[in-house]
Amino acid sequence: MRGQVFPHPLKGEIRAVASKSYAHRMLIAAALSGGALSYGDSADASHTAHALCALGFDGKIADNSVHYGDFCKKEGNHIVPVGESGSTLRFLLPLAAALGVEATFVTEGRLGERPMAALTETLSRHGVQATSDHVSGQLTPGVFPIDATVSSQFVTGLLMALPILSGDSEIQLMGKAVSAPYIRITLEVLASYGIDIKETEKGFFVKGGQHYRAVKSEVPGDFSGAAFFLVAGALGEGIRLSGLDPTSAQGDKAVVDAIRAAGGKVSFEKGILSVQGGALRAFTADVGETPDLAPILSVLAAYSAGESRLCRVSRLKDKESDRLFAIRDMLGKSSIFTQEQGDDLVIRGGAPKGAKFVSFGDHRMAMSEAILAAYAEGESEVDDTECVKKSYPTFWEDFGRVGGRYEMER
Repeated sequence: MRGQVFPHPLKGEIRAVASKSYAHRMLIAAALSGGALSYGDSADASHTAHALCALGFDGKIADNSVHYGDFCKKEGNHIVPVGESGSTLRFLLPLAAALGVEATFVTEGRLGERPMAALTETLSRHGVQATSDHVSGQLTPGVFPIDATVSSQFVTGLLMALPILSGDSEIQLMGKAVSAPYIRITLEVLASYGIDIKETEKGFFVKGGQHYRAVKSEVPGDFSGAAFFLVAGALGEGIRLSGLDPTSAQGDKAVVDAIRAAGGKVSFEKGILSVQGGALRAFTADVGETPDLAPILSVLAAYSAGESRLCRVSRLKDKESDRLFAIRDMLGKSSIFTQEQGDDLVIRGGAPKGAKFVSFGDHRMAMSEAILAAYAEGESEVDDTECVKKSYPTFWEDFGRVGGRYEMER
């Protein structure tokens, strides 16, 4: 569904959407502990909730909440739809191996093209036959070397699966882990569910025979989703968001630092994170650890005077879209100059023009285009408004709540 977006300043207060990064991990922990969780309404989190049931967990799902019962291992191949959710695939493939379940994972979009070899190769050395979409056999404990320079999701998948094996294991990180803040989230969730992980010089020691403990917990607010409206606050008349914790382990809270570096005013008081605009100036942001921020930070750069720089952008090519190409396409159509310099993207701020944008089916591109369009000269079109369901199904409603003007075209 296409959408027309008309220029109009954004201002007001909304509540942050639930973090799907936490939701994925907490759903797995809830299933392994026989617990319950209200996981929010992102499509990705929903895929994980249902995929766990497909693997053999007895789950009662209703109104974006689930209560898991016992795990029942069944014979035969389990068909597990995962949509376009990389987290669901990369977390549940090693879990299926640890449970001794044969499973075929059914993917959509570009997910089947995204890297998996580092994970499947290390799993295949431990008693299972693993490909990018299928696993069979019983995973055995031991030493798991893993190339951590491709995705932190490989490490998370192992961290969550290995504790339930009968023996001890060691994860050896090969190279510096990318998106390390997401590993910190994993360790935080594991600890809260009673799982003990020891960090070592080479990676992690995982004691076998552990049991997940059911706990009452709540999925925290998501800085990744909030980033779009936090930047909107810096571009205009101010936005207030509730439900965010400034002490969170989420790496994407780095959006606050980028906004401050660009001259925006950020404050946190009585549970409300507020952003006010100002005279925005060029800034530099390293998105190597926080690639999900790159699209909306490129919008911030487009409205900031001077040449801003997003560093370590090569990882953007292997996301839901080739985000590096998509960002340059979006800004180019808005008459904003961009240039790749090594592993950096230079963006020369100016006065963006409205345009017919292509999201490439990428939720973060569609949301970034909407924020850009709200302050652009002339109306704009977003070609795919429904892809936001992947992480932020209520985005357009929240966009309207803070003054965004748009019309959907079927």
